This record gives sequence, structure tokens and C-alpha cells, in this order.
Amino acid sequence: MCMVYLFFDPLCIEAAPLRFNKTLSHFIMAGVYESLDQLDEAIREYKKTLEYDFSSSVLHLGLASLYIKKGALDLAAEELKLALKYNPKGLESHYLLTSIYCIQNKYDLAKDTFESFLKTAIELNPNESSLYQVLGEFYLQQNKLKEAEEVYKLILKNFGREDLKAHFKLGEIYAKQKRINEAINEFKEVLKLNPADHTALNALGYLYAENGINLDEAEVLIKRALEFEPNNGAYLDSLGWVYYQKSQIDLAIKELQKAVELLEDPVIYEHLGDAYFKNAQMDEAKKAWEKALKLDPNNLDLKNKIDNLK
Repeated sequence: MCMVYLFFDPLCIEAAPLRFNKTLSHFIMAGVYESLDQLDEAIREYKKTLEYDFSSSVLHLGLASLYIKKGALDLAAEELKLALKYNPKGLESHYLLTSIYCIQNKYDLAKDTFESFLKTAIELNPNESSLYQVLGEFYLQQNKLKEAEEVYKLILKNFGREDLKAHFKLGEIYAKQKRINEAINEFKEVLKLNPADHTALNALGYLYAENGINLDEAEVLIKRALEFEPNNGAYLDSLGWVYYQKSQIDLAIKELQKAVELLEDPVIYEHLGDAYFKNAQMDEAKKAWEKALKLDPNNLDLKNKIDNLK
């Protein structure tokens, strides 16, 4: 109604400034109460501001922050949803809502909200390469390999072909997808850019060992990695697995035993069990596999290996 008579009703002209002044006064009082740690009073004032300006994402965010301080997380989440409704690009609202979902163990919602946070952050800061790295890592953790691959390729396209991490992550993605030649090329690219990158030395060596190829080269690569970190359990596991693939079982067991002392990992224990089994040490194989299964109880291959020993 007011808009219809805007140019005719002098009282209407005053309405918007009046509404703004009332909103501002309640907003100021909310800040005063919050500074005095009188949260209930501050919340009451924020609610009054929303009576005059319900579509303000800033006000919903402020009210959500007070609810978080009081531990009223459900109420905070509702306010943050409203804040995002009126400002979909509000990074702080995305971040706080993600945090609340994590605290509440609502991990699927947390993942979706965090993904929105990262995409929004990239949209607002398209030249910040670190945001793309975080998004790529997020997709990797969710095992969204296609999405992760796209992100890391975008990094190489937009920020230069010399990004070591992007090449390494692509190597990991291709290895998981059994795209072996592509994985090899990516790890080699890392080593071309930095021959002393021991993570890439180990990754390429282990990739060879896993696929039973280039085993002499794999041994050289992993031993070079161990020169940088001689007590790295993962690297010792890689070397042990090379020896296993070369049927040098005594050497394999020696390295794998050292590896499990340094790193409690189901893959390493499974490798050790495999080596014991190949060496006809059945009791030791069973113990190692059972330890691996305890660390990875959903591994059906391990269960079958143990059952077949009985």
C-alpha cells in the first residue's frame, strides 16, 4: 500500500528512515547486551531488529552467533539457513553452519555445506589457488575422483604447469582408477620438477611394485626416498613390497617387520602376512592378517585369507 502512495503521502516518505532508525537502535542495544554477556537480552534485541528487516542476512548471522554462544545449535542453524537464503555468498554463514553440522554429527549435511562454502569462496576469489587445492582435497576425501581430477586439472591450467601438488594428486587419482600410465606420467612430472621430492619417489616406486613392473627401478626410487626419511614406515613398506614382488622374501619380511614397528597400518600388516605366507610361516601369516583385519574389519579379502588357513 505504501508504495502506491509514495509520491503522495508525506508520512510514507518517512517510513523507510523510521524503520532504519528502529532497526539500528535495536541492533546497537544488542551489541551492548552482548558485550555485557547478557545473551538473552541481546537475542531479544536481535529479534526486534528482524521485525523491521527480516531479509537482512547480517542480522540473521548475528542472531545465529548468539545462539551458538548459548549452545542452542538447532536455533543457530535455522538462522544461518535464513542468512544464506538472503545472502547465498555469505562465507561466514557457510562456515558456521558446516561447523554446527560437524558438532551434531550430521556429516552428510556438513559435507554439502562445506562444498558450498568452498565453491562460493572460489567464486569470490577466483585467483586464490589455495582454495582450489582445498576443494580438490575435499573431493579426494569423499572419493569423488572425477570431481577431484577436474579441480586439479583446472589448477594446472589456470595457475601454471609447475604445481607439484596438483601433479601428485592427479597421480594418486589415476592410480586409484587403475590408469597406470597416466599415474606414472604425473609422478614423473613431479620428479622432473623436483628430483628430491621423496613422496613422489616413493609413490612411483610403490606404483611399480603394486603392478609388478619396473621392479629394479622401483627399488632404486624407494631407496632414494628412504635416504630422506629412513624411518618412514610407509617407505619401508614400499621397499618390502618390492622385495616381495621380486621373490626376495627374507628381505621383504625384514623390511616389513621394521615398517609395522613404525606405522600401525592394515596394508602393511597384510603385506607382512602375505610375505610370511609365501615363506610358509603360516602362524605368523595368520597373526599379521588378523592384526590387519582388526585395523580394517570390512576387508573381505583379509577375511578370506584367514578363513583359507583354517
